[in-house]
Amino acid sequence: MKTTLINPFSWAVKPFNDETPHLIAVHNNGKITWVEARDITHLEGEGNYTYIHTRQGKKHLVSKTLKVVTEILRVDFIRIHKSYIVNPMHVTAQLEPDKLLLSCGRKVPIARRRMREIQELVAGEYLAAG
Repeated sequence: MKTTLINPFSWAVKPFNDETPHLIAVHNNGKITWVEARDITHLEGEGNYTYIHTRQGKKHLVSKTLKVVTEILRVDFIRIHKSYIVNPMHVTAQLEPDKLLLSCGRKVPIARRRMREIQELVAGEYLAAG
């Protein structure tokens, strides 16, 4: 039995609630730093580790999988690839059918099987104003 999603990204962009910030703790030189979800441009997974990329250009490594990081943040980022999850508020353009441009200037790949859904999302109202 095959299940088909009618609109898989209808839930993708929810405004951040200023009353309850969505945070994740990262270790940096022996100190714990809190990173807010709205500052995260994208997450990059490598096995059981995740790089958290921020709009300030910083890259934090945490020893958690992509799935666990998104569960901790409790926000709806979009998985565009096996190794990449993006914050839709930081997507500025779709450069090619298989690449997104983020507000930090980074180009991230889109998986072939997710291209159609991502194209629909980018063509919609969720494209950030650079």
